[in-house]
Amino acid sequence: MRLEMTSTFLETDNVGEVVQTTAAYLARDPKHMAEKPYEIMYENDGVVPQTNMSLEYNQILVHNFRPYQSSRDLVEYGFTLAKINCSLTAADFDNEESITTTYYPIIEKVLSQNFPEAAMVKIMEHNVRKRHALFSIETKEVFEFDQPSTVVHTDYSPQSAGRTARAAFHISPAQYRRLITVNVWKSFHGPGNDWPLALCDWRTIDRRTESITADMVARETFTENERFYYSPEHKWYYFKDLQDDEVIIFQQTDSDLNGRGGVAHTSFYNSMADKDAAPRASIELRAFIFFT
Repeated sequence: MRLEMTSTFLETDNVGEVVQTTAAYLARDPKHMAEKPYEIMYENDGVVPQTNMSLEYNQILVHNFRPYQSSRDLVEYGFTLAKINCSLTAADFDNEESITTTYYPIIEKVLSQNFPEAAMVKIMEHNVRKRHALFSIETKEVFEFDQPSTVVHTDYSPQSAGRTARAAFHISPAQYRRLITVNVWKSFHGPGNDWPLALCDWRTIDRRTESITADMVARETFTENERFYYSPEHKWYYFKDLQDDEVIIFQQTDSDLNGRGGVAHTSFYNSMADKDAAPRASIELRAFIFFT
């Protein structure tokens, strides 16, 4: 079934524009008190259900973050906007070699600038997403490129971040005193207002009652991410009219913050986007930042 999203522009809050839209949260289910949430990321021919999670769709208000920006965004909200010097064109982001040899070093540099005390920055992987014209929040079509993620989540749990660091980079917890994982998001085809990235102020989430760890199961391995239950206290933001030289940095875990170091995020249908705007095309990098 195809679900048509609704979104409304609200001229409120006396600071900036606000969009009322829909977000897909995890539905509360008593079975998760005894059974860990999971999702199988490949077709398993019905051997077991693909997931034991259900979603619920809630109205949220997403504020344009531009008027709120300050030098302390990363510390206070868990995310920030950064400038980069990148000459890659939209076509270059279809080329894996251009991404890894040219774009990766640019992002490593900007992360080192934003985390000046870090001993090492390692980029784990990247995803390119290009919204198909038929995409909607409940579509089951298979597309050439990944589509915008419409579920409220973080990409790692604190435990899976440590396991991934060991498996991918052969770095054990004994070799660092602190590990931060971040995502870096960039629109590479226009200002990124079509199905943009929404970020939740991490201070507005009660991790004890509003989040749960879920297994993401692949054929050969698994990881964990974090799913969230709806609360009207959650404060959501997005960056309107991203420029070619701008990227969004947002934290996913921080070993110093006892499970509180992740920014919940999702994409959302944005009624303020120009109706003639090109469909979203974006790249996100996942990076590991080590402190010794």
